[in-house]
This record gives sequence, structure tokens and C-alpha cells, in this order.
Amino acid sequence: MAAVLGAAAVALLVVLLVLRPWEGEAPAAGGFDVDPARVAELEAAEAERAVENLAAAGELAVSAQERLLPVMDGLYGTLPTGEGGSADGDSEDGVTPPTSAELDEWRAVVDEVAAETEALPTGSSEHNIVRNGLVLSTRLLGDTLDVLELAAADGSANDSADGSARLYDVAGDLRTRAVDAWAVAAVQLDLQHIEADRGHLHAFLPLHSGMSAEGEAEMSHGDH
Repeated sequence: MAAVLGAAAVALLVVLLVLRPWEGEAPAAGGFDVDPARVAELEAAEAERAVENLAAAGELAVSAQERLLPVMDGLYGTLPTGEGGSADGDSEDGVTPPTSAELDEWRAVVDEVAAETEALPTGSSEHNIVRNGLVLSTRLLGDTLDVLELAAADGSANDSADGSARLYDVAGDLRTRAVDAWAVAAVQLDLQHIEADRGHLHAFLPLHSGMSAEGEAEMSHGDH
């Protein structure tokens, strides 16, 4: 209840800042007169915020892509059949279990990027698509590492490889979903850059660094 009352008070304050009671003998139908100067001030502030959010999201996407590429290469070395979604097989044909040191190294990078994406401020619907896509992608990468750790532990604790093979399948699927979620954010970010007359910004997260140029950071000014 307190949260609801607090939100209502904030909403009322915004209304009072933008609107003022009519003075004189002929009030408007709604009893309030819009203050054009205040409306223009709020619109300018929102536009400035959108510019700041776009710059922050673009810089983070490019930086995160560069830092995550070695992780994606490592995951591809572990799950090389991932272009189809998941991996199967044994260490000689398909899955190459990562070492504990490799998992720790990858997790440190993913956790760092995840914290930065979650720290991005919210904003317009378009901006939130970018933010939420990056957040979801990094969380899925974290889940991928969790499942790989379970698979490695299961493989070392059991003679049968069936259980760990299924876990590697899940890990491969999670990794692919992370790439897909990042792609949604990257497409929206590119569209926002074009609409802002900043040219293209390609910050896609590929399954591995040897994929097409669409997975490479590229900023240009003008159409191509």
C-alpha cells in the first residue's frame, strides 16, 4: 500500500509541475492549463536522456562484444557443433570438456558484462529492448557455464556418459539462445543508430569469432 501511495504521490507531483490551475473567470473544461514552457522543458530532458542512453548502450555493446568473443571461441571449442543449437558426442568427436580454470576465466568475463548490462538505465521502449536483450543474453551465457560445470562434474563422477551428454546438449542450446537474444538487442541498437543519423552500429555476438562480418563491431557514418 505504501508503494502504491508513493507512486501516486510522484504522479501527482509531475502533474502539478506541468499543469497549473486556471486563473480568472473562465477556466478550461478540465480545470487546468498546460504550461507550454514546462512541457518543452520535459521533452528536451527526455530527448537528452534518449541520446545518453543510446550512447551508453552502444558503447557497452561494442565493449562487451570484444570481451565476450574469447569466451564464445572457448565455448565453441567445447561445443563445436553448436551452430545447430546443441552438441553431442564425446571428447574426441563433439564435446571437449572445459577445465576448471577455463570455466573460471569465462565466468569472470560473463559476470562482469552481466553486471554492466544490468546497470544500464531504463528508458524508452526501444532502448529497453536493447537493454533487456543484452541482460537476457548474458544471463543465458551464465546459465550455459553453470550447465557445463554440472556436465563436467557428472562426467567425472559417473562411468556412463548419457547424463553428461544431455547436459552438454542443454548447454549448447542455452549458448545459442544467448546469441539469439543478443541479436534482437543488436538489431534494435542498429536501427536506433540509423534513426539518430549516426550510421550503422553492428555489435552482434557470434557463436565464434570466425563467423561473418555481421558479428564484428562496425561503426560508420552514412548508409551502406
